[in-house]
Amino acid sequence: MALSGAASPSTAQPAPSVTVPASFDCGKATRAVDRFICANAALRWQDLALSRSYRAVLDSLTGPARAALVAQQRDWVGERDRRCAADRSFAELNDPASWVHDQAYDCLMVVYLDRRQTLGDRAATPIATRVIGEIDLAPIVRARPELVEDGNVRIAGMRLSPDDSHVAILLPSQEIDYPDQLWLYRVADRKLTPVTPRPDAAAKHSPEAVSAITSLAWRGGTLFAIASLWNDGSDGLDGPQAYYAATIAVGRRLRDKPAEVEGQWESVTGGLVYREDEFPDDLDAVQSLRGNEGWLVWTANRGHGTVDLHIRTRKPLGAPHLVIWGGWELAQFLFDDARSRLIYPADTGIAQFDMATRTERRIAGTGREDQPYAVSADSGTLIWATRNRCGEEYLAVREPDAPERFCLAAMTGQ
Repeated sequence: MALSGAASPSTAQPAPSVTVPASFDCGKATRAVDRFICANAALRWQDLALSRSYRAVLDSLTGPARAALVAQQRDWVGERDRRCAADRSFAELNDPASWVHDQAYDCLMVVYLDRRQTLGDRAATPIATRVIGEIDLAPIVRARPELVEDGNVRIAGMRLSPDDSHVAILLPSQEIDYPDQLWLYRVADRKLTPVTPRPDAAAKHSPEAVSAITSLAWRGGTLFAIASLWNDGSDGLDGPQAYYAATIAVGRRLRDKPAEVEGQWESVTGGLVYREDEFPDDLDAVQSLRGNEGWLVWTANRGHGTVDLHIRTRKPLGAPHLVIWGGWELAQFLFDDARSRLIYPADTGIAQFDMATRTERRIAGTGREDQPYAVSADSGTLIWATRNRCGEEYLAVREPDAPERFCLAAMTGQ
């Protein structure tokens, strides 16, 4: 936080990986704790994220309340330094082989996360949720045991029907980077049924076997899908197309492309037309790209397992804004293009981000390391994966052998 930093020039080494800045000028940092923060991208992100929440709360206050917050934050900075750095030198703190380094790093992460949640909830009231239930994937586990790892089934993606009554569940191919089977789940009675056939496991695929699910569409309680077939010589995506439709009671392959959902198809991978001059970033680093007429949203791979999420306006073309920094889990962010909102896994739980106001709101009932999978068209229903019980939130790291659950909740506090 800027409240902690000295502003005088120094001989401090410049911080690496400047794509994640701290809230203060690392080039002018002289104190050991500030230099240690600058030397670690994760700590720089914590400092920047906290400063945003602090500034949002501060800007909403006047008079004595504002002065009180400034005093509280100065006290917090002092307590942070006393608990996590004490009188240790930068060399002691930054020695990766030392227990002092690990203790200081872990301490700073804990105190930052705690303060971020406190100030974040003051800056923007968390979105209240009401748990609807948990999706039981046992039928998929029995049908596709090859997708089960450590007791959990791998999922390529999920989509909610427009009326929130059904969920489309996409299962990942083990051969190409696309889903290869689609299932339908009905929320009311928790029934689950396949829409498309089980993939062909033979070394030489049948020409009529499904290789990839490419698009889906809804009409009431019926889920439609477009699939590519292996065909002879196909790479999995350039084969002929097949069309499927299913209700929870029955599924079938169609003879022709269904006219009743024309214009309603949704690509399972998204898709966006953009110009290269809309990216100041190296296009080779871009991992996930979304957008609408007003905004571009993308994640960039920064190496060493780190990913950051950015936005920028398209009309007029604005400067990129770093929304959040983290790991590979950010590649599965959700984009509500109608309302220009993002939903992503944050350090303090799943968060909703309003792109126009740059306001982040924590979604109550979710915790750290939870992963969003789908949000309804009206942003009223959320599906997410957790190793907690559905609706439970805390900042502790999950037990690695805890079972993964897929939860549905109504976001009642929009």
